[in-house]
Amino acid sequence: MRAYPTNSPEALARLIAMAILADGRLDNREIDWLKHHDTVALVGIEQDVLIQALLDCCRDVITEAEQERVFLLEERRLARLADDIVDPTLQKVALSAILIIAKADGAVSEGEQTLLRYLMKHWGIALEDLAA
Repeated sequence: MRAYPTNSPEALARLIAMAILADGRLDNREIDWLKHHDTVALVGIEQDVLIQALLDCCRDVITEAEQERVFLLEERRLARLADDIVDPTLQKVALSAILIIAKADGAVSEGEQTLLRYLMKHWGIALEDLAA
């Protein structure tokens, strides 16, 4: 995966892109949710930045897949992405956005749960902390 500056809009957008891809497919309901609820503006990024991050994430995974079997939610990959966001406020914003996206299609998939659990543990944030 390509590198983004720490706490950058691109790093935040890539985490949101991972939430969209976490269940192994692009779901139009999640994309529609983002558009209709202006989620990207709520987390402080531009829609174009999210779309580019989503495309880049897909390209990076395809490139990695040419070399070997790719596990999208492997711990090494998630650790690297989580380490790109060190600001506690941005971490909560990212988790809140991911949770909203995960619920957009009516069910939180196993992949989405894996992503959420990993980030919450890595950052030391409890679900109750997001309500504050």
